[in-house]
Amino acid sequence: MKVEISDVGSTRKEMKVVVPKQEVDSVTNDIYRDISQKVTIRGFRKGKAPRHIIKMYYSDYIQSELSKKLVQDKFEQAAKEQDLFVVSMPDISNEPPKENEDFTFTAQFDVKPEVKPGKYTGFSLQKPKAEVDEKNIQDVLVRLQETYASINDVTDPEYNVQEKDYAIVDVTSEERPNLNRFKMTVEAGVRSALPGLEQAVVGMKAGEEKKVTVDFPEDHFLEEMRGASAEVNLKVDSIKNRELPAIDDELAKKARPGVESIDELKDAIRKDLQERLEADARNHLERQIRDQLVKENPFDVPETMVRFQAAMMIRGMSERLSSQGFKMEDVYPDTESLKDETMASADNLVRTSLLLESIAKEQGIESTDEEVQQEIGKLAERYNMAPEMVRKGIEERGGLEEIEFGIVEKKVYTYIIDNSQVEEVGQIEEKSDDTSADRS
Repeated sequence: MKVEISDVGSTRKEMKVVVPKQEVDSVTNDIYRDISQKVTIRGFRKGKAPRHIIKMYYSDYIQSELSKKLVQDKFEQAAKEQDLFVVSMPDISNEPPKENEDFTFTAQFDVKPEVKPGKYTGFSLQKPKAEVDEKNIQDVLVRLQETYASINDVTDPEYNVQEKDYAIVDVTSEERPNLNRFKMTVEAGVRSALPGLEQAVVGMKAGEEKKVTVDFPEDHFLEEMRGASAEVNLKVDSIKNRELPAIDDELAKKARPGVESIDELKDAIRKDLQERLEADARNHLERQIRDQLVKENPFDVPETMVRFQAAMMIRGMSERLSSQGFKMEDVYPDTESLKDETMASADNLVRTSLLLESIAKEQGIESTDEEVQQEIGKLAERYNMAPEMVRKGIEERGGLEEIEFGIVEKKVYTYIIDNSQVEEVGQIEEKSDDTSADRS
């Protein structure tokens, strides 16, 4: 088999494969043999029909099966031999294979980028002090309120969209029909797939329309709109809001098993908040590292990898909503718009993961069996299961590699922190971090 590889782009390859006629004939013989043993042709015993008779009845199937087997098997073999990490379905082009002739096909596909990290030490980082005060306790209670909030349809026609409401909107544009969106979810004051709409919907009522100028940044996920502006018509179809429960004994009982009152809940929060704040401080450091790593180490990433990660993040969001008793479509009726909106976070996550992986390789950072077992032990304790059963379940679903990489990631972050300048500062208002929140 002859294989030629050429670059189509920085992360896209073209492979030309020539399969010698001997291999073509071998696969062809296997197909004829398989047909002969499985089908009955009138006038012949099973397995005894001549080759030309089988071809007369099954020529289309033979051609299809021969092409499929040659392309699929030989592509996988060639990719493995060339040590290519393929991250997309290949686009195949070929002429129909013929018996006793060489078979040639070409495949174009995306590959995992080879990342060579440049700057990943010497960063200036800020670490917030982990000091527990009443505000910290109140912040936790507010987050619990949001966790147990109910999402309701707004029926009052005079209701104005408030920040953090979900506005279901239609967006149309005569000059830019590619921006048309129907039943797109905008989280008021927080985020929108089209920049600026999250602020534009604040104060609007259901059924209200207005003209809005959308200014697209240079790094927007819609490549054709980067740096451009467009006027769109914005119409609010419906509004959903989050109804927060009272901070009382009932919330305390829901929030933590074994707790009977809000005072008990506050005591429990106070007891473990020190550990949480340490974890938050670490997360803040890691967030700064992610931002600086991506800024200092630009490289191309295949869109297929980003779209796959975006889909994984949306699935994680769906699972979390489901665990709270909500359906994904209730909050985000237009899942395609949500997928586009998630692309920026997905792109950041893919880049960060590739950079951390390359740094680990360069520094020889690995996980150990003991560290993996410790992580499994933590999971076993959390779910009140035997560690052996937890490990068996993880191995069956192929999740051991994920645990190993999680350990390596933490070690890489620690390496970067140890080789950077870290300043301890007061409490920092944390921004939402879709990259980490939707990792699962």
